Amino acid sequence: MKTSSILITISILVNFSCSSNDSIVNIESFWVDAQRVSCIGLVEQTCYMVQDSATIDENNWQLFYDGILGFDEIYEEGYRYRLSVNKIEIKDPPQDSSSLRYELIEILNKELHE
Repeated sequence: MKTSSILITISILVNFSCSSNDSIVNIESFWVDAQRVSCIGLVEQTCYMVQDSATIDENNWQLFYDGILGFDEIYEEGYRYRLSVNKIEIKDPPQDSSSLRYELIEILNKELHE
């Protein structure tokens, strides 16, 4: 019985020591424009145009090279979105990978833009 208690304790300690905090998470919100544009990161791709202001300034759009997990699959061109996302800073990312990952929390606003 004593041996099994020791093994359980060791197992718990190993699990906690192996689950190091390898990222920092911040919540952000920003606008995503109605059209993606051609851009070049490591390769030619399409990028979202975004801005993090409270209201949209037509002259303030910036290229956004990363994808947004949970949003990329449902994005519809022709609509502007206000998103709430988890911005995850990854410590020690793989080589040639972004040190940031974005995950959709919620679509705060979706409006048709012509």
